Amino acid sequence: MPPTDPRHADTALTAYLNLLKNKGAATSVLTRRKHFLRHLVTALEQYADSLIGEDDAGYRRAVDDTVARFPLEQQFEIITSAREFHPFWIGDLKTIARLHAADALSLEQAQVDLQGGLIDMFARLDQDPWSRQAHPSLEGYIALLAEQGASDAVRDIRERLLLLLLYVIRHAEPTPTAYRAGVDAMLTLFSKEDARRAFIEMAREFFYFWNGFNPGTPSLARAA
Repeated sequence: MPPTDPRHADTALTAYLNLLKNKGAATSVLTRRKHFLRHLVTALEQYADSLIGEDDAGYRRAVDDTVARFPLEQQFEIITSAREFHPFWIGDLKTIARLHAADALSLEQAQVDLQGGLIDMFARLDQDPWSRQAHPSLEGYIALLAEQGASDAVRDIRERLLLLLLYVIRHAEPTPTAYRAGVDAMLTLFSKEDARRAFIEMAREFFYFWNGFNPGTPSLARAA
């Protein structure tokens, strides 16, 4: 059934919301997600001809258009909702089955501390004594980058951005869902698509260190 068919949109949205409900999401979460995704579906229908495959430009553009209509404090939850909704929209049954089997959905708004833009967040980070604490997972990741020949500039920018990610989620429970919420929140700080994609790749690499991955492996692993 083509994405432009209203029945497709209703079926996809109902399936996603039902899964959230069955996993235990609160009514307030379901209400917000439904509101966000109704806006997203409207935007998706404008780019229906481009909506082919997981990395299509149409879906990303629709998400960007939807995010721009909401205040900053709501944007990262919209990005989370859009990421989780994507397999339902394109009919990716294998991914949907994995979501049914695993605790991979965000059932509540994670405790993410993001206020203002990128410059504002770096200023807050620098002024907070928290930034001077030891962060073994980040130290291990940066050390492996050095062993693999990454330049000082590459290591510095990655350390800076990933420290900010850790700062954004410092009050959240240390779960993969909270980590993904932090990444989604950070994505709202970048205006260019290539910067967002670079950060996603960086966050995927770092995830295994943050999640207790042994940094002694010969090459960098990436999160699924």
